[in-house]
Amino acid sequence: MDNQDSNPQIIFPNVPDDFCPSGDWRNIFQTFIDTVLTNGTVNIPDLSDLSPEAIAQLTTDVSNLQTEVNDIQADIVTIEGNITTLLARPIITVRTGVTSVTAGNSTLNVTFAALPSATYGVSITPVGTATSDPAGKYILQTGQTSTGFTILVNDNPATVTELQWTATHTN
Repeated sequence: MDNQDSNPQIIFPNVPDDFCPSGDWRNIFQTFIDTVLTNGTVNIPDLSDLSPEAIAQLTTDVSNLQTEVNDIQADIVTIEGNITTLLARPIITVRTGVTSVTAGNSTLNVTFAALPSATYGVSITPVGTATSDPAGKYILQTGQTSTGFTILVNDNPATVTELQWTATHTN
């Protein structure tokens, strides 16, 4: 700074010749602070030009900034917790499709891109042109694989022309 007559100085007294603290490092360092550093002087030119009010305002500003930092740190902890919760949620994999079906009895093999395992739920919905005819019976056969399943169709009415299916796997 151009308006300063001298550089800032930090002045500390000499460490006394008989300075020999004992204990753990924390105690030794605290004794050094109490004996030497607390008796130091910081000489900053033109610092006396700051009013007590300005120093009080600076102190308040620093305190407010520390509060904001604490709030941000608390938000980070909350966000980390939310991320952990989201990562712990199950992964759901779904396959859907439509299969044509004829009137009467039949067996339909449904295939799709592989699910993570052969353990999944299947829903079957008849799709047709009229709702007055009684629906047939649609039975999921045992032995489903990760890439498909078999439906046994009994007494399918002519008005039901498709079966809409969904396979849902949850980890």
